Amino acid sequence: MKYLSICLLVILTFSATAWAYPRDQLKDCILSSKQSPIILGVPESSIENYCNCALELIVDEGKEPKSAVNQCALNYFK
Repeated sequence: MKYLSICLLVILTFSATAWAYPRDQLKDCILSSKQSPIILGVPESSIENYCNCALELIVDEGKEPKSAVNQCALNYFK
């Protein structure tokens, strides 16, 4: 039982992050966002957070793309 508890703890500690959407979609979103003249000068971390937020809302929560993009834009592009 002790061995099983230790194995479970190790598995939970070192488990990889699970993404609901392919990482390629995140990269595509970031690249296309950087091409927009509207967000020139915005820090890259804000763009990454924006894309992650939008993809999570669209893929995980099933929200409409337009409303997800608008919600995330308000949060990360102030």
